[in-house]
Amino acid sequence: MENYQLKKLSGMKRNNTNRIFVLGLLSMMVVFISTSCIKSVEGRTDFSNLSPTVLMSDGGLQNFGNNAILFPPTDNVDTTFFHLEYAATNVAAQDEVITIAIDDAALAAYNALGGAQYAKFPDSIYSFKTTSVTVKKGNNYSSLIPLVMFPSKVNLNQSYMLPISITTAPSGSTISSNFKTIYYHLIGNPIAGIYNWDWTRWNNATGTGAPTGSSFVGHSTVLAPVSETQVEVPSGYFTQPRYEISFTNTAGVLSNFKVTLNATDVAAMTAAGVTVTSGPNILQIDPVAGIYKFQYAVFNGTASRYLIDKYYK
Repeated sequence: MENYQLKKLSGMKRNNTNRIFVLGLLSMMVVFISTSCIKSVEGRTDFSNLSPTVLMSDGGLQNFGNNAILFPPTDNVDTTFFHLEYAATNVAAQDEVITIAIDDAALAAYNALGGAQYAKFPDSIYSFKTTSVTVKKGNNYSSLIPLVMFPSKVNLNQSYMLPISITTAPSGSTISSNFKTIYYHLIGNPIAGIYNWDWTRWNNATGTGAPTGSSFVGHSTVLAPVSETQVEVPSGYFTQPRYEISFTNTAGVLSNFKVTLNATDVAAMTAAGVTVTSGPNILQIDPVAGIYKFQYAVFNGTASRYLIDKYYK
């Protein structure tokens, strides 16, 4: 039996930044330490004079995409975590204290690169109190550091960034140049937001006759930003494949709308014996009024289904 219970967007998930790496010496040599610090002693390489390096392995521009905040915008409060590392030839011989801070200069430097422009997180959407972090004696890394978010207060149409940087390293250690900053950010999109949602289903391939009783009117859902010019939103069919809606934004004028079904979701449907037989098709697009209406059809192995989703402000 088909289950029509609504669920959260499968594409909206917590940032999984709490993985912990204990970096090996050889990888440290490649990424963080200049080879000029290494010397050869009696035919072998001597690492004894290498100074420890403090870093955020979850950070850096290399991991920029991984640090997008993707909490469901209907949540009142959520938390993401990161940690600091003390990379050395041995574990910390004593408690090592590292200072961190929100880095407005890093935000300005990123915007100066000339790509997508970000505003600083407004105080209303987050809480971050940590200024001092300790790597305990015998460890290579700190405990998890929380960034608390208030997703329901976020303006989904605005792009925001909150860079957090290492500002001071313990005596005798250095700060990694590539991994000193973690760039938490929110992707703004002009059509993202919470919408009313109507869904209509017919138990045939043509959408003729009376819709089924499983259709609904006046539910709500989120057009969630994937990028500045793409959002995704679940459809009402029981597997809830996501529509991927893309468009062109020319100085605030939106055009060239396209819609597809998320390829991963379609693959899962196919594996479950449900085939998309037509669509998705655009029935109505009005970004000024905030109306988006799409249709597709499926064959579930025994019968056809004709499906329409309408999202509106």
